[in-house]
Amino acid sequence: MKINKDIKLLCLYAIKEHLIDAEDSDYVVNRLCNLLELENYTDIKVEYEGVEEPSTLLDPLIDYAFKQKLFSPNTIIKRDQFEAKIMDVFTPRPSAINTVFNSLLKDNPKEATNYFYHLSQKSNYIKTSRTSKNIIWKSNTKYGLLDMTINLSKPEKDPRDIINSSNALSTTYPKCLLCKEQVGFYGHPSKPGRTNHRIVHMLLNNEDFYLQYSPYVYYNEHSIVLKKEHVPMKVTIDTFIRLFDFVDKLPHYFLGSNAGLPIVGGSILSHEHYQGGRHNFPIEEAKVISEYSLNGLVIKQLYWPLSIVRLESKDREIVINAADKLFKFWENYEDKAAGIISYTDKPHNAITPIARKNGAVYILDIALRNNLTSKKFPLGIFHPHPENHHIKKENIGLIEVMGLAVLPARLKEELESIKKAIVEKSELPIEHGIHNEWLKDLLKKYNGGNIDTFIENEVTEKFVKCLEDSGVFKQTEEGVIQFDKFIIGLISVLGK
Repeated sequence: MKINKDIKLLCLYAIKEHLIDAEDSDYVVNRLCNLLELENYTDIKVEYEGVEEPSTLLDPLIDYAFKQKLFSPNTIIKRDQFEAKIMDVFTPRPSAINTVFNSLLKDNPKEATNYFYHLSQKSNYIKTSRTSKNIIWKSNTKYGLLDMTINLSKPEKDPRDIINSSNALSTTYPKCLLCKEQVGFYGHPSKPGRTNHRIVHMLLNNEDFYLQYSPYVYYNEHSIVLKKEHVPMKVTIDTFIRLFDFVDKLPHYFLGSNAGLPIVGGSILSHEHYQGGRHNFPIEEAKVISEYSLNGLVIKQLYWPLSIVRLESKDREIVINAADKLFKFWENYEDKAAGIISYTDKPHNAITPIARKNGAVYILDIALRNNLTSKKFPLGIFHPHPENHHIKKENIGLIEVMGLAVLPARLKEELESIKKAIVEKSELPIEHGIHNEWLKDLLKKYNGGNIDTFIENEVTEKFVKCLEDSGVFKQTEEGVIQFDKFIIGLISVLGK
């Protein structure tokens, strides 16, 4: 039977990638047979040439399971849930992973994350067959090179899954996608199956947190650090301590926090969490407008589409205390000429802090945010404006604050239509009509040359405008004066 060969190949893959030892073979085969409800298995010799990731080995097993009516309907979500169950057979238990990770962490933090990231990839929790399809490019702007991505790794919902979700009984377990109870979670019509999902424990600010990797990988080793308790996002001095505790443990990683307010915050505000990873972001190369030194602290004002204050010191306590004072100063700061109002019936000023280390120097980039709305801008005054929504409508979170665009998957098809319309001087299909006004501008600007590069640069320009829309102090003559006024006030506060 072909299923015997398929099982054997997957076992050989798991041995080669150090998910299991050869001595585990009989055990995992029996586990798989039980899962597939296969009563007869024959061990056979097969030639294994090696694969980078297991999707081609898993697909035949999942097809078999569907034919045996082990799941239904045959949608991406249902297939992913069953696939996770298969790979859970090969994935070590959380306690075993924590033991190895912490053992490596003592002597070599890079080896610890290499181990855990490799495991997350080879267990197919991170589906590299999908993440490799992401569209990535760099474009030069007045702020320097920006990283652009159209993320295709997050599967769209099948209508059949939506129907199943609506018909399913509501469940509050786990409470959200970031809860630690997602480890090994079997799935639900309204929640993805994460049977092969693993996390490692970390103590930050003497509190229990867990490190995991994002299955959608917006950048290299895209990490999520979540709090043990399901509590809302909130930025306080504890946030800064946690961020620096993390980069002390993993100095080759950065860690940042979205603001704790809607519009300027992340997509999940109900659970305290941070995002980190091993990636050099464009903001790290941003030009410095002005620089001040004060009692061991360096304060830098950056030339960036959003309003960024960078704090640096070899003493982390100096940076933490300065960040706390900055946040408290900003929470109550108002500049009506700049449209900044700190309170109405609720607070509006927030920050997006991002921590990293450069040798012995602690660095904290703080983006000033404000989530005020108006009749003209109901989604946010300091949010991508309506004329840019055809490219980016979602919140500008910490990843994009740092100069990496995460653009919607729909753009892949839409941009191809735009290229065709430009080259052939034709109209866009009705379903892509949201780009009609933009197309008029593009037709005026295009004068031949590589159409792909032209569109990449124009998309980047739109993304820059989205970032500039989100900046509280604009990079204009008036905005620079307003930002300078804030910096002078901040230095006065920090000097007390």
